[in-house]
Amino acid sequence: MVIMKRFLPVLLMILAFVYFRVNAVTSEKIISIMTRQPVQRSLFFAQLTPPTQTQTQNQNQNQTQTQTQIQPQSQGTQTQTQTQTQPQTQPLFIGFPMRITWKFKTNGPVITQPQADDHAVYCASKPGIVYAVSQTGGKQLWKTNLADVIEDAFVLRGGVLYIGTQRGQILALETKKGKIVWTRKVSDEPFQTMPVTDEKNLYFVSAKGTIVAVSLNKGATLWKFKMGGGCSTSPTLEGELVFAGCDDQILFALDRKAGFVKWKVPVGSAIKGSPLAGAGHVFFGTEAGFFYCLASADGSEKWRFKAGGAVRGVPMFYRDPDESSGLPDVLMTALDNFLYDLKIKNGGRRWLATTGSRVFNRMHFDRALIFVAPFGSTIVGYDPHTGIRVGDSNTSNRIRSAPMTANDRLFIGLNNGDLVCLTRTPPPPPEGQEDQTQSQTQTQTVPAVEEDAEEEEAEPETQTETQPESQTQTQSQPQTQTQPGV
Repeated sequence: MVIMKRFLPVLLMILAFVYFRVNAVTSEKIISIMTRQPVQRSLFFAQLTPPTQTQTQNQNQNQTQTQTQIQPQSQGTQTQTQTQTQPQTQPLFIGFPMRITWKFKTNGPVITQPQADDHAVYCASKPGIVYAVSQTGGKQLWKTNLADVIEDAFVLRGGVLYIGTQRGQILALETKKGKIVWTRKVSDEPFQTMPVTDEKNLYFVSAKGTIVAVSLNKGATLWKFKMGGGCSTSPTLEGELVFAGCDDQILFALDRKAGFVKWKVPVGSAIKGSPLAGAGHVFFGTEAGFFYCLASADGSEKWRFKAGGAVRGVPMFYRDPDESSGLPDVLMTALDNFLYDLKIKNGGRRWLATTGSRVFNRMHFDRALIFVAPFGSTIVGYDPHTGIRVGDSNTSNRIRSAPMTANDRLFIGLNNGDLVCLTRTPPPPPEGQEDQTQSQTQTQTVPAVEEDAEEEEAEPETQTETQPESQTQTQSQPQTQTQPGV
């Protein structure tokens, strides 16, 4: 009895274990028969981690893709990382603030106003070398040495550059390779100012006051006309007339075909600012500070405007887009350091803007901005509607040429021989939005199926690619999928 009492608890425990084990196995078999599925035995010592797949996408100026794959024990671990950066530069319209995109070095001061077509920009150094430069990268395409001084007698028309030199040469260069098409020698007539062209002819004014007309195709001399003094201006055209003025204080209107005088008007002061013709009028300034508007047909005076200094700049037309009808305005600069907007109808002043220093070069209009290069190193932009100074950009050297724009780029020549390209500085991203980044992360873990599987080292693989991208987007797409282990 004592023995029975001592081993009774142990015996009861053995009976209970057998009872529950038999019932569990019996129940498992019964369920298996009813569902017609084989009995599945439990796997011990195995980490039953179900496969998990997670994807996250964020866009923020860079595009990043990360893929991680984990296979524990027998299959090991694999990691793959891919990074892609795709900047897509959107074109920026010309405007301010500006930055210097590139500089091209010539062998002397660039006084000629740069000329441009769809892909190249052309300039000439004062020592006489003509350059063709790529607009996008500032690389030299070709150069031609004319071995003569070139100032501002330089214009592009129909794929041909027409150039006048200090020694009286007039040349035509084709723009593909810079080969000379023809050359014409005009004895003892230095050409220093920009010529003007029509469909057939080319018109120069020499520093000695001679107007020369030559044909575009062969450079044949058509006619000459001698004014009574030295000249530092360019001619202008309207209808069948050529207009020019010089130090003899007379504005001339000549027949375009034959070169004889149609009319002339003395103004009592030297004309050192180039005239501008259009809308049935011709405009010019004098050293006395008067800015004249004459009828182009007969030279009758319409009005005159008194500025605060001599008028030497080249006028420019501007039509306000808010005024669909009527005459455009005429803009001019004077040596009083002001830019004037005058009404063509009566000479009334619409607005006045300060230039900071004297302006001798032409102004240039592009995309609702007037670009002006006052004496110094700064290019300035004005709103032609109001005269407000929109912005400025410093080139760090004295500007010698008039500005020129093409394909939303601004080109300017400097005294140190640089041809400079300026473009608009990209604005910062909108507030609250970060730079574009796109990241994608994928992680996958697959458990081992066999017991006591030996662990293997993970083999990482990393690949990286970079492609810039400039759009600003933020996108997040988390996805999670879970599948049970087999």
